Amino acid sequence: MTTKTYVTDIKPGEKIQGHFCVVSKSLRTTKTGSPFLTLILCDKTGQIEARIWDNADKLNDGFQNGDIVFLEADAVEFNGKCQLKINRFQVAEGSDIDPSHFLPVSPCDLDKAWKVCRTAIKEIKDPWLALLVNEIFKDRQIKAAFLKAPAAKMMHHAYIGGLLEHTANLIELTRLVIDKYDYLDRDILLSACLLHDIGKIRELSWNRPPIDYTDEGRLMGHISLGMEIVEQASATVGVNRQSRKMMALKHVILSHHGRMEFGSPVLPMTEEAMAFHMMDDLDAKLNFLACLKNTQGDRDKWGWSDYQKLFERYFFLPPLSEQELENSQTEPHSGHKEKKSCQQHSLWGADDS
Repeated sequence: MTTKTYVTDIKPGEKIQGHFCVVSKSLRTTKTGSPFLTLILCDKTGQIEARIWDNADKLNDGFQNGDIVFLEADAVEFNGKCQLKINRFQVAEGSDIDPSHFLPVSPCDLDKAWKVCRTAIKEIKDPWLALLVNEIFKDRQIKAAFLKAPAAKMMHHAYIGGLLEHTANLIELTRLVIDKYDYLDRDILLSACLLHDIGKIRELSWNRPPIDYTDEGRLMGHISLGMEIVEQASATVGVNRQSRKMMALKHVILSHHGRMEFGSPVLPMTEEAMAFHMMDDLDAKLNFLACLKNTQGDRDKWGWSDYQKLFERYFFLPPLSEQELENSQTEPHSGHKEKKSCQQHSLWGADDS
């Protein structure tokens, strides 16, 4: 039997065995009334659908979302996608199962990403903004969470280190935009890069798979939680919360989704807020498309994606570049392994002096 460790390796016609994490499960019935289980399984490279046809109702009570399971299955093609038909299934037990093996990890050099962020913190010249940002990132718990947190559950940078990667990308985009539009306030934009999504360290959970929302994250959202962090830090160090730049920064944070129906309580109403929303939206959407390109069937030629309901369209995507192919075939790195540059949408893969 062929052993496949990673989802991205699985191809129709193969026999599979290995450990996977249960992202979701649903007990359904066929047209004839027979029960079957629909599963979404994952490891750190991606997700795959699976079906259990035998003893589905009995097995359903024996595991939960987030459990690590061992299975033997046949990989089959269904509606143009690879799917697993599970033949043997059991919940994995024992301390030898590492949950981090089942969470996707940023393909980028995260040490370099933090260097980009650290440099940006030092570049903030406004005394109030500098005091605020330094106060937040000197908190060891906030920094530790910031270095690990995903930027989303599903949409963009939805992997360990995603928030750090997204933040570093926006810092480099800000530098490019300010070179062209030098009348924009650099301090406000750099501070917004670092703090606009800081609430995601409380909105999301990633200690065990799958990435999901915390209770307060689902109830309050990362913009509200981020503003709590900013206000608490401001009070701690005595920042003048009524200063023009402090109000401008908070406005960027509150408006960065661009539209109220997307979660922002106010619309962008300053030049910096408009510019920042567009940069944030650009990086998020290009990351989404890069991940979509990586999962399409033929990754070595142009092709159409599945219909994307959120965007109400198909996407015609180019083949993966040589670097993207290398990243997709390489195990996500740790701090002790050779660093790989990020996907083509990230700007800081080259040396930053």
